[in-house]
Formats: sequence, structure tokens, C-alpha cells
Amino acid sequence: MSSFGKTAFRGVIGCALFAAMNLAAASVSATLLPQSWNGWKWSRTGPLAITLKANVSSAWTPYVTAAAAQWSKDQYIDYVVKAGTPSTSTTCAASYGTLQVCNANYGATGWVGYTQVWTLNNYIVQATVKLNEYYFSQPKYNTVAWRQLVTCQELGNALGLDDSDHNFGNANSGTCTDYTNDPTGKLGTNGTLANLAPDATDMANLDRIYSTLGTTQIASTKPIAQVGNAFLAVPVPEPASWMLMLGGFGIVGGAMRRTRPSARLA
Repeated sequence: MSSFGKTAFRGVIGCALFAAMNLAAASVSATLLPQSWNGWKWSRTGPLAITLKANVSSAWTPYVTAAAAQWSKDQYIDYVVKAGTPSTSTTCAASYGTLQVCNANYGATGWVGYTQVWTLNNYIVQATVKLNEYYFSQPKYNTVAWRQLVTCQELGNALGLDDSDHNFGNANSGTCTDYTNDPTGKLGTNGTLANLAPDATDMANLDRIYSTLGTTQIASTKPIAQVGNAFLAVPVPEPASWMLMLGGFGIVGGAMRRTRPSARLA
């Protein structure tokens, strides 16, 4: 979110790469709000109820559910978690108007978590999050803290929120958007705060990003009902319907960000 991965690969978690999918890159806002990831966000004309399809194993379900609830505390946004179909496939297919979260062994890629968003006119229209079992099966990362940090960070990125700090060696600031070598704050390397959930600054910046209304909103992200403080989402279009919609989109852009392991790998 020192550099992650092998020494030869000097990168930081917050880097944005354009997807190699023969789609043109979306335009980037000239003036960005604090912690905005290139100005990308979901368009809204009212509250957002973004369907999060949890295509994950039972081991990941608590982390995805918890992270979704954390980000849903924002006044404008709710993640509506729905059970998906766990798969060992290295693909994580996107679906229009949703966030698809998957876990699989993606190999020695240099990243433990990977978020990809597709944009139209600078607005996110779909997103995927990949959680890499290649690293999470290793003792260092197979911990509650690392799973919480990575899941929380990626779900925040899928909303268009950037990381808050890119220095792995400084003291933890107490948010999952902060780069760290120790998410627990117990190893003596990064202070004493735990970087496991969004903090008040993350939520305030997310509010600023989403405070402005758009002119349109994807139908499946509009809530059909409210239960307490939570919103219920409308049904998501089937793949065939999504392909028909895509034909009318024109130029669509894709961007990716990845969370790399903090340890150097042999």
C-alpha cells in the first residue's frame, strides 16, 4: 500500500496502471480531492448501494464482511454483500455495476491484493478485488491482521479512495490505508497503532469525494429499500444485458492497483 516484493521491483501499493484490454484510458481530473485515486468514483444521484459479490472461500468471508461493514459507515455508500461462487480459477470476472471479490492462488505475482476498476467518463462502472492465496498461505501473511488490512485497503480502493501514506517504515497512523510492515502495531517496527480499519480521516475524505452528485447513477447501485441504516440494492443485470449496455458506452477506461507483500521474496 520500504518497497513491496522483490528488491528489483520498485513499486508502491498506490500505483495506478492502465489495463491492457484494448480499452482507452479514462480522463483524469485536473484537481483532485484529498486521498482521491485519480478522481475516480461511482456516480450517484442519491445513496449508493453497491453490490459486493463475495466469490471467496469460507476463510475469507469474515474479512470481506467486516471490511464491507467498515466502509459502509460512510454516509453516502453501502456495500451490499452477497454470497458468490468460490473458485480456484485465476480469473475474477467483472460484472457491470458491482464489485466482485475473489481469492485464489495467483502465483508469485508480487502482490497480495489487487484492485481493478473500469471507468466511463471518469466514473467507476465495475470493479474487482483479487486476494492472492500464494502469499496468504505463507506464515507471515496467514494472519488475521494481514487479511484484515489487505481486504480493508482493497475495498477502499474500489471506491476510488487512495492510500493515505506510502512510507512503510514510519509509525502506523491507525488506518488500513496506511502502508506498514506491521499491521498489528505489536512488533515494535511501526509504533503501536493497528492498521486494520478505516479511520475518521479516511471517512471524511470519502465523504468529500462523494459529496457532489452526478447526473446519472447505475440502476443496480440505487437502493430499493432501507432497513435501519443499511440500503438494499436492486438486482444486478445478467452478463448478456451487461454486454448490450457495454455496446453503448463508447470509450471505457480501466485502472489497477495492487498491494504487494512487505517482505522480500527469494
